[in-house]
Amino acid sequence: MITPKFYLRMRKGDAGTIYVNFYINREKVHFSTRVNCLIKNWDERRACVKNSDVDAKDKNIVLESIRARVTNVFVKFRLKDRKLTRDLFLKHYNRPSDYDTFFDFCRAFQKSGKEKLELNTIRMHNSVLKKLEAYNPKLHFDDIDSLFLKSYKHHLIHVLNNNLNTTTKNLAVIRKYVRIACRGGYMELNPFDEVSLSKEKSDIVFLDDDELMKLCNFYYSGNYKPKHKSTLQLFLFMCFGSQHVGDAKKMRIEQFGENSFVYFRIKNRNSRPIKVEVPISKPLRRLVDEVSAGREKGLLFRQLPADQTMNRYLKDIATEVGIEKEIKNKSGRHTFATIYLENNPNIRTLQDILGHSEMKTTMVYVHAMEKYKNEGIKCFDKFL
Repeated sequence: MITPKFYLRMRKGDAGTIYVNFYINREKVHFSTRVNCLIKNWDERRACVKNSDVDAKDKNIVLESIRARVTNVFVKFRLKDRKLTRDLFLKHYNRPSDYDTFFDFCRAFQKSGKEKLELNTIRMHNSVLKKLEAYNPKLHFDDIDSLFLKSYKHHLIHVLNNNLNTTTKNLAVIRKYVRIACRGGYMELNPFDEVSLSKEKSDIVFLDDDELMKLCNFYYSGNYKPKHKSTLQLFLFMCFGSQHVGDAKKMRIEQFGENSFVYFRIKNRNSRPIKVEVPISKPLRRLVDEVSAGREKGLLFRQLPADQTMNRYLKDIATEVGIEKEIKNKSGRHTFATIYLENNPNIRTLQDILGHSEMKTTMVYVHAMEKYKNEGIKCFDKFL
């Protein structure tokens, strides 16, 4: 182990500044401790400040602290079996040390307001960090390497029984804060460069024309259970109005005009506030008028069940009307997108209506419809 050497570097007169130096692979490391001392108060043999200096105790504490920090860098590299160079030493030695754990850093970043995050996003991030903190309460920046990430991924899947998509989402949140830590100088390398994040391809479940008609007829027949009414109304609203369930639940009557309604997506209202305007079809107008029931302002949907409860109700409703697909709240938006695309193959217009900032997000609906092209080709069979 290299032992740093402290010495007094004289200035004019009888005082000087204490410096430290040592060598790494024959490269000299030399920097000031910023501790000043009179020549008569410097013990060269013991490399410390004599007690004749009134501040000797504090100055020697500073020197020991520097000695410990230097040693700590060498120990970390030796434990990781990494080669230490002069440049790497200086980078690690001068790294900010104002956070005891990785979690302290993440929470401080959230409070700093440097990046505007939606409340739901912050809640999701905190849930991910809480899970990580339970796994390693004292996690430090230096602990996060590729081996740690692979071990934590195994823990998520095999101990917590998270599926691959949930596991990937957890790791993606951690990756976000690791990148911020790298930019801030708290981490030298990004371990995610060696860890790939993969997702399972999830099927986009949507209703076709006949299935949506079945659901509409069921709703207008009034033969549903009273507890299913609001769930059915919200789902049909998403089928004709294109929204995510979170956006649909927040809609107010005042947002509806004669021919269209306007809203800002909750997901990116602060980060990328883009106004989304959606034309109002005749079925949507009829549904909105029935749900608002003569009211001129306020939330369109009131006293809705929890999302999980609504998904359970949708499963019951689908069974009752003879729809074999496992539909959930998000199937409403998927249904709008696919039916719109089938009848109006203008992907750019659909992108605007859905409020997607990138075309690749909208393109998933094109890919979702490809598996039905063999069925669609059957329309030519009648000419045989």
